[in-house]
Formats: sequence, structure tokens, C-alpha cells
Amino acid sequence: MAGTVVDVLNAEVALLRSKLESGELQSVDLVAAYLKQINKHNAELKALISVAPEETVLSRAGHLDEERKTNGARGPFHDILVIVKDTVLTEASLGMDTTCGTFGLIGAKGRKNADVVELLLKAGMIILGKANLSELNLFKVSPPNTAGWSSAGGYTPVGLSSGRVVAVAAGFVPLALGAETDGSLVQPASRAGLYALKPTSGTVSVKGIFVLPTYDAIGPIARTAKDVADMLMLLLTGDTNFNHHNHHESMKVSSWNGLRVGFVDYGTWAPAPFVVEPAESFTSQTKADIEAVAARILSLGGKVVRDVPLPSFGQVTEIIKQKHNVNPDDLWGYGFRDEFDAFVSLYETGTSQIRSLAELVQFNKDHADRCLPADHPSQPFLETALEEKANDPEMDTKVAKVKKEAQALIDEVLAKYEVDVILAQSDGRMASVAATAGYAVAALPVRYASDFNRRAWGFNAIVGADGEGKLLDLMSAREATFPDARKVPPKPVEE
Repeated sequence: MAGTVVDVLNAEVALLRSKLESGELQSVDLVAAYLKQINKHNAELKALISVAPEETVLSRAGHLDEERKTNGARGPFHDILVIVKDTVLTEASLGMDTTCGTFGLIGAKGRKNADVVELLLKAGMIILGKANLSELNLFKVSPPNTAGWSSAGGYTPVGLSSGRVVAVAAGFVPLALGAETDGSLVQPASRAGLYALKPTSGTVSVKGIFVLPTYDAIGPIARTAKDVADMLMLLLTGDTNFNHHNHHESMKVSSWNGLRVGFVDYGTWAPAPFVVEPAESFTSQTKADIEAVAARILSLGGKVVRDVPLPSFGQVTEIIKQKHNVNPDDLWGYGFRDEFDAFVSLYETGTSQIRSLAELVQFNKDHADRCLPADHPSQPFLETALEEKANDPEMDTKVAKVKKEAQALIDEVLAKYEVDVILAQSDGRMASVAATAGYAVAALPVRYASDFNRRAWGFNAIVGADGEGKLLDLMSAREATFPDARKVPPKPVEE
């Protein structure tokens, strides 16, 4: 029914799906509502680097509406809108560039879509835009290096590669996808009161995405655990018509019975000052909230183990340095030059003026006013990456040792304390520990601060090998028994 109002700040996929199935909504209604929200607020929020042309997405929406009437829905994501991180290749027909946040790549379009884009389109989804990020996934600069800035898209307000999170929280789309190396999904999601999940490295195809495949994985961000679960099911199985009703029943945990949850010691995992500005009132509230959550889980039948001694990222780093003479931080960017050169070769001929990392480094120097401004004046990582050895077997060995050691540290604690998952405050770099091991990690909202800009905060949860199911159980139980974890802010909707 054209003209139906869509509550863009609250609408979850399950509700939109129900309205689409009943005929109360049409796809063109959704596109119009979300584009209106984007047009109002993206200039200020800078969540999206590019937005799909209105004519293109309305045309696709119309075709999908007709297809639903004639043949029925393709599956649970038919007509649902999504945005992807601007490291995900999209071909010219979708009308959006793929810049990786880099000014020199504005105008660049893929010869083919990334595998995940093909999957989204096959499922009947509409890709509405490309999300802003820290330029080149933050692999460019040294201090000052404010996370969340890109020469193509400017600043996003949450930092990290947070355009996707800002877009969902601000009602630009109900769902977002993108890759994470170390926290760019789960940390900003926690600060926006959203759910997110980075699956085990290597479980979802990253072909056609600018990533560092040793550590990166692509995962969903959404307002509800159910929506994260559905999108993860699509990504992991490639089945566009899975039975989401049965899937929801299988993961619908309305109590904590049978769940074994560990909580780390807050002091050991306290966020560093460069991650969160110290504020005693916020720290005190966070500690009290953690204890309240643990007590509530116990009262609802769950098992809780407090002060589980999972090594912090700093401790993991020291253990690995002492045992293997390797610093995990030195491995994050391994293979960057070769991955970048391979990625830009996937652009449509004539759409990109950059064909190698060496050309990008020179382009940035030639356009320093835009690419190397006063607050981001250098590109030392890129310059160092130019000298990196190709296919370095020594580095491959180091990566394997580091990953194996990190996995052993996590597995030992999970087994010794007989817990399924371990929780830490989201700014404590649990995502870094998970990334070092290649294990899955999730974000769960907790509450909003009473002061400290009333910012949201939440937990990050880590599991062992193939632990995505446990994370979904945890997220589902959290959503069912703490329904007030996420609230809609007073802006940016205008009356």
C-alpha cells in the first residue's frame, strides 16, 4: 500500500518482512522511506560514501514487488534493504563506486560484484549504499590517526569503520554488512546499541572485498539478534530460501538455562585511554551494570563464572612475544601490498586511475591537500608496505604460530572454567584477541550511560572454534530477557 509510514529508527527485518508478506508494505515504500532519511541526515553523519541512484533502486524495487505478486518471495530477505562497507566491489549497473575510503579511487567500479553482493541480490535484497570507513581499513597512517576518517568520505561520528553502524542506528537501512579485521564491526556496534557478529575467519567468501584474509571476516549488523542470525545463516549457507521460521525456533533461547557464561575481571580488561576517555562515573556505572547482568543471568537459570582469567590483548601479545618472538600487532597488515594490487585489478577498465599501491602512494602526495591534510599528514604504513616481500614463507609461519597460540590460550580458559562464552566490556579489545585466534566474536548492547554523552555500551563475547551457534544463543537470550537494552535516540528523526 503506497504511502504507508515506515518507522525507520525502529523497524526490524522481521517486522518489515511481515508487512511485505501481508501486502501492507511494498518494496517501493521502503526505498522511498529510507532514501528520505538518508537525504535528511547523511550530509551531517557521513555514514555513506555513496548512495545508489534513486531511479536504479526504485526500478529494482518495482521488479521485486511484481515478482512477489507473480511468483512469491525468493526467501526471507526478498525486498529488504541493506548497505555494505565501501570495500565491497559492486559493478557499474548498481551505480556506486568502491573507494575503500580513498579519494584516489572515487569513480572506480568493479568489473564484477563481490561474491557476497551476488548472494544479496540473489536473495532479493536491495543494496542502498556503500558505508564510510577508516581509510583503507585504517591501514594508512600513524598518529595522528583518528579512526573513522577517510579522504573519500570524511569523518563518521563513532570512529573505526563505523559508517555501517551509523547507517543502521540512524535509520538509513535495517541491516548492514562488512568485514572486520580487529573490532570494526563489534566495537562501534556496541557504542550504537546494536547487535553484530564477526564469524570465524574463512567461513564466508571475501572474494571481491578488500580485506587481509588472514584475519578478516564479513559479518552482519542489525537491531535484533534474530536479524543477525538470519543474515549469518544466509552468509554461511548461501541458501537464499532457508526456512527462517524453523531457524528462529532452533535459536530462540528465552531463558539462560544451559548457558554457561564467563565474565572477565574488569580491571584486567579496562579500556585504554586511547580507546575511551577516562570518566569515573562511567566506569562505576559500567562495573555496576556488569554485576547486575551477571546476577540476572544467575537468577534466570544460567551459569555464571566471574573473573575468568582470559588473557587481555596486551597479555596475549606478551605471551606470544616471549614464546615465539613475534608481535601479533606486526602481522595485521601482512600481505597488504599484494592484496591491494590484486583488488584494484578487479576494477572496470577506465574507471580507476589507480592500478597499484605505488600509484596510490604517489597520487596521495600529488593531492596532499585532500589525501594528506594537516590532521592526517602522512602515509607511513603504505610506504612501508611497498617494500614488503611477496609470498614470504617466514611471515606465513609466524601467522600460523600466532593463531595457534591464541587459540590455545582461549580454549584452555573455556575448558578449565567450563564456560561456553566469555564476556568483556566492548572497549576492552576482546575483538583483538578473537582476531588473533581467528575465532568468532559478537557485540551485545547493555544500556546507555546516565552521563558521558549518554553513550551506549555493551559486551563483546568470544567463543572457541565454530562457536557461532553459542553466540547466537547468547544474543537471543540477552534480547529476550533484557528487552530494554536498546532505545531509540531523540534524533535524527524530525517531526
